[in-house]
Amino acid sequence: MFQKTLIIGLGLIGGSFARAIKQTNLSKEIFACDSDSETIDYAKNSGIIDEGFSNLDFLSEELSTFDFIVVATPLSAYDEVFFELKNVNALVIDLGSIKNLDIENLPKNFVPCHPIAGSENAGFEYSDAKLFTDKKFIICKENSQIVEVIKKIGGIPEFLEAKKHDEIYALVSHLPQFLSFLTAEFSPKKITDEFFKTAFRLDNSDPEIWSDIFEMNEENLEKFYEKFFENLEKICHAETFEACRNPGFKTIEQTLGNQKFFEENFAAIFFRVLVVKSLLEIPEIKKFQNYAGKGFRDFTSILSVLSCDVKKLENLFAQNRNKILKIFNSLQ
Repeated sequence: MFQKTLIIGLGLIGGSFARAIKQTNLSKEIFACDSDSETIDYAKNSGIIDEGFSNLDFLSEELSTFDFIVVATPLSAYDEVFFELKNVNALVIDLGSIKNLDIENLPKNFVPCHPIAGSENAGFEYSDAKLFTDKKFIICKENSQIVEVIKKIGGIPEFLEAKKHDEIYALVSHLPQFLSFLTAEFSPKKITDEFFKTAFRLDNSDPEIWSDIFEMNEENLEKFYEKFFENLEKICHAETFEACRNPGFKTIEQTLGNQKFFEENFAAIFFRVLVVKSLLEIPEIKKFQNYAGKGFRDFTSILSVLSCDVKKLENLFAQNRNKILKIFNSLQ
């Protein structure tokens, strides 16, 4: 489909996209640019890319020779990257989490994209050609060629206007990650149970990557955070366990493997339950939830503890209510 592709940024997402392009033979040649020369060497020695560079300056003379360019850098690098790309004629996409970009002189053939795929792990070593398989892949400018690329690598193309995209993902992606960071210091330590590893996995995401996203989508994030906190304040001051039930979210039957761990860390676990419940009671969640990815599903999976023995939960809640309130008060 393409003669010469350039991937700018070989982290988890860019590396996975490069692997997917390679595996599906969508480009005769794949070049890459990444500030980490070891990553370039690794990708080249792995046979994923044909050539790599550590700086776009080395490619300034060659930029006009590419017919497909993929920007997969942190958002903080966009101004610099797109300044270099402003005059290219290639089809250009980006894979970032913010789509309503305030950047001058975007390339004329630029299509904003956002794959709803990822991991708490970062770096090319975690990249996977199948990362986008059966995952939504948002495009914010209709383009039949990009739709075909997304289908070829296993993604599910879906169109969203850029401003609406940022509103939706502030609620179903950015806010859950923000809340996970916000409450991570209270999370159980040394988790060995697979269920709780999944429920708390967003705690381990890369703060540096997410800080750019939070800053660029601050207005939407603040709007939903205010609604979340009103819900959390109300529920944390409830006198009885009954007020914490009925999450408005279907749970699966959960058998907790390590009862001792659950009981010893009940305050931290149940506080996260209340955080998730407060998120899910934001009115817009019902409209936006279908756009959510695996991160949202993992974050909200903690609600499954509410399917455990009710009498036991009531007793543990009564024993730990002051600890739960202490955690809440520390956030104010």
